[in-house]
Amino acid sequence: MANSKIFWPIYVTVVLAFVTLFSFMYKNFIFVTRDPLKEVYKPPVESVVQHGSVEDRVERQIPDLFVDLSTIAISNTPAKYDFLYRVYSSDNKIINDYTRETPVSFGAPYFYSSVEGITCFRGNNFNNTAAYGLVTVETGELEVAWSTNIGNIDDWTGVGWNGQPLIVKWDAEDLQGQNFKDKYKSAESLVEVIYGTLDGKVYFLDYETGEYTRTGTIDIGAPIKGTVTLDPRGYPILFVGQGDNLNGGSYVAFKFRIYSLVDFSLLHTINMEESIANRSWAASDATVKVDKDSDTAFICGENGLIYSLKLNSQFDEEEYTISIKPDTVKYFYEPLISGTYGIEATPGFFKNYMYIQDNNGTLQCIDVNTFEPLWVLDVTDDSDCALVLEVESDNSLALYTANEVEKQNKDGYSILRKIDAMTGEVLWSKYVYCSLDKAVTGGTLACPLVGKCNIDNLVYFSVARTDGTYRGRLYAMDKNSGAVVWSKDLPYYCWSSPTAVYTEDGKGYIIQCDSMGYMYFLDGETGETIYKLNLEANVEGSPAVYGNTIVVGTRGQKIYGVVIK
Repeated sequence: MANSKIFWPIYVTVVLAFVTLFSFMYKNFIFVTRDPLKEVYKPPVESVVQHGSVEDRVERQIPDLFVDLSTIAISNTPAKYDFLYRVYSSDNKIINDYTRETPVSFGAPYFYSSVEGITCFRGNNFNNTAAYGLVTVETGELEVAWSTNIGNIDDWTGVGWNGQPLIVKWDAEDLQGQNFKDKYKSAESLVEVIYGTLDGKVYFLDYETGEYTRTGTIDIGAPIKGTVTLDPRGYPILFVGQGDNLNGGSYVAFKFRIYSLVDFSLLHTINMEESIANRSWAASDATVKVDKDSDTAFICGENGLIYSLKLNSQFDEEEYTISIKPDTVKYFYEPLISGTYGIEATPGFFKNYMYIQDNNGTLQCIDVNTFEPLWVLDVTDDSDCALVLEVESDNSLALYTANEVEKQNKDGYSILRKIDAMTGEVLWSKYVYCSLDKAVTGGTLACPLVGKCNIDNLVYFSVARTDGTYRGRLYAMDKNSGAVVWSKDLPYYCWSSPTAVYTEDGKGYIIQCDSMGYMYFLDGETGETIYKLNLEANVEGSPAVYGNTIVVGTRGQKIYGVVIK
């Protein structure tokens, strides 16, 4: 007893010292990477939507301390499924042990682009926004400011899925160097809408008036279903896919085209009808993403191939000339379950990891620097919605996706999923009963939407043809648990992706367009309808927003500029 009395104060002192030391390490070392991640991924509200001016940005990359995916224990390994994949050169020769000469590493999504505006489908490599800047909401009413007529090719009318406009701001040097009309040549700047449509044309419009801005035209002679992409460095390079191969009964070979915006000349074409592909249907609806630091573009085809283009771009700002000389590598794989090949989903990127899913329900994570898949997962059915990523902590990367109802025959389930992007483990899922017919696909074609600011606990899914009808349902789900916080039944289904906008004080609103032509303006927290505007025709495409103006096209052969009051 005497000895225990002597050592008791010493024991307490040691324990207290250990607790103090552990507390200090916990706060200052173990989670040291979380502060920069909060700055990058949860920035102040004034920069939450692609941020303010380029000059005000602080270029930050995802911290190197973030856990490397290659060190994680993965259960869904390619070897488990005897997953077959190959890498080909541009002349279709197999490359063994491929390693990229110039490594790819996509940075934080808010710094994907050096251009003020939206340069690709859903804004960046995480596919997490289609809005630039903040909105001022007084009444929340929506008003059409302008509309522009567009055309059709056969039954392909107006704008289809997943057609989203780009909205970008050009400076005086760009206006003088590119083929703008004389009235814009002397301006200090211009916000321009760039929109690929089903009539085979790319439209260039004044964001404020809807007037044509250019002297020439881009017309590929076949429908454009997907969203065009502008080089995120501000280089005058435009990537344009092709959605069909017929025009009035005439055959138009499937190609992918890259144009100069200096004079609309064709910089490069890819013949998508490949001998090494498992599918002859070779459309390209998925959106291109570009890693600006490595000068590399990624193109996904419905032929089942993924193309990596080291652009070797040369942009002379003084002479305002652009050239590219791409080196191409192709990734080939066999889906987990035999069936329809092809990729229509827009991929997501985290550092050197690419996330992609296909028409057969194969979801995979690929290291693009070696073109080796890290994990694969069967997600049940055709999956065309863009993959959405979100960093949740210093060692947690979430992926949100959902499938359609197509392989499941007439009736089936769209499964809304949150997946651990590091391992491929499904963290939660929700089954939503949907239907299919030959004309209208059921399930989730709309891109999921991750909330920020006052709705940063929510992720949104818009599901088509719910409960065996032509109705739709918008779900707001808790990111952590997958519980439904609220859902909103809509009288008409939606293929159009929900889009979020935010006010200066951090209040989030949701824009949702439907197949009857209605545009809803909703309270993001509650789902309450603040206003509903009739655009008079099916909206399959998805809107983009710049400031207080929404731009979207319809199957009724119009592009609209809509102002939030």
